[in-house]
Amino acid sequence: MTFQQLTKCILVLLPVFVLSACVTTETGRFTKKASPEKAVENYTQLGLGYLNKGRPDWARDRLKKALDINPNDPEANDAMGLVWQAEGELDLSEEFFKKAIKEDPKFVLAKHHLGRLYLKMGRHDEAREPLETASGDRYYNNRVGAYNDLALNFYRMENPNAAIEAYTQSIRLAPYNVDALVNISTLLFEAQRYDESLKYFDRFDRLVQRNQNAHTAHSLWLGIKLLTIHVQTARTIELAAELKRRFPNSNEFTMYQESLSEQSGGGV
Repeated sequence: MTFQQLTKCILVLLPVFVLSACVTTETGRFTKKASPEKAVENYTQLGLGYLNKGRPDWARDRLKKALDINPNDPEANDAMGLVWQAEGELDLSEEFFKKAIKEDPKFVLAKHHLGRLYLKMGRHDEAREPLETASGDRYYNNRVGAYNDLALNFYRMENPNAAIEAYTQSIRLAPYNVDALVNISTLLFEAQRYDESLKYFDRFDRLVQRNQNAHTAHSLWLGIKLLTIHVQTARTIELAAELKRRFPNSNEFTMYQESLSEQSGGGV
C-alpha cells in the first residue's frame, strides 16, 4: 500500500472514530452533558444499591454526585435521608426527607420514610400524619408496611384499639403478613378477645407448619397461652417442647416455667 493510499484510509476512518467518541460522551450513564436527569437517576439507584449491600459510605458518595447535579431532586434527597439514618445521623436524615417532600409534596415514599424515622425517634405525634398519609394512599406499593408502622406507632401511643384497626387493614391487604398476624393476635389476647386472637394466631401457625415461616419465642409463648385457654392440648405440648428446645434461655421460657410452677410445680 502506497503512502497516499494509507492517507486515504486514515481520512476515511478518522470521522468514524470521532463520531464514536462523541456518542460515548453523550450517552454515558453518568455524564451530565448527555442527560443530567438520567445521570441523577443512575447515581441515585447506584447509591441505593450500595446502601442495601451495607455500604452507606459508598452510597453517600454516589448520592452526593447526584445532588451535585441537581440538589433539588426528590428521589436523591430521600435516598440520602436513608443513608444518614443508617449511619445514625437522624437530624440530617430528617432534613433530607423533608427536602424531598418539599420538592415533591406527593412523594409518598418520602413521607413513609419520614414517619418511620419519627417512630424510631419516639416522636409519635409527628409520626402519625405521614404514616396515615402513606397507608391511606391506595396506589402506594408499600401500603402494608405503612399500616404496620402506623399500628406500632398507635401501640406506642398507648392506643391499642387504633393499633388493632391498623393491623386489620394491613391484613386485609396482605392476609398472610406475618408481622401483622402475630402483633394483632398479641393485642387481641391482651384485650382478652381470645377467639379473635386465636383466629389470627392459627393463620400464622399454619404458615409455620407448612415451613413457610418460623416461630419466635414470643409467638410460641403466645400460642401456648391461647391454646391452653382453648383446650387444644396436643398442639400446646408441641409448642411448649419447641420453646424449651429452641429458646431455653428466653424470658418466654422462664414465664412458661413459672406458669407451670403456679399450676402444679411440674415442667416440660
